[in-house]
Amino acid sequence: MSGGQDERLQARVRESLPGGETLVAAIWVSRPDGQASAGMSRSEMSPWRLRRPQREVPGARRGVNGRPRSRAVELDGHIQTVSNPRVLARTDRRILLLAPGVGSWRDLLRPSEGPLRLRWECPRTDLSAATEQSGRLRLDCTDGSYVTLLTPAAQVRPFVEL
Repeated sequence: MSGGQDERLQARVRESLPGGETLVAAIWVSRPDGQASAGMSRSEMSPWRLRRPQREVPGARRGVNGRPRSRAVELDGHIQTVSNPRVLARTDRRILLLAPGVGSWRDLLRPSEGPLRLRWECPRTDLSAATEQSGRLRLDCTDGSYVTLLTPAAQVRPFVEL
């Protein structure tokens, strides 16, 4: 992401914050598209096998660990694939997940410029660590849960520096 795009993203996030709250970092996040094929057996790939499509259960995908109502699993439930990324923001008080919203017809055509809507939040103190692993952002929570997210590698550093 270029410097200008990064500054526009931060400005959009600041518009979503209440007065007195300071933005520390903002980054686009997503999760991989689809499931990994390595875990499928030959019989599962057979066109003759009748299977119902499996619904993805929050916290069941690779890169997420925690109880059903843990912070990381709740956050993962709001993360979308790379075709529909979200904005993860860290302020002096909270961790926020924001999604491009639709305020007008123009926003449908340019989602990268419209307003951001709050999808998830938690107190900043509920995040115990943020690390980079193989170009991905891993967030560890104080309840023992964690989630690994796809991010632009060049923008990870502000989240790693807690």
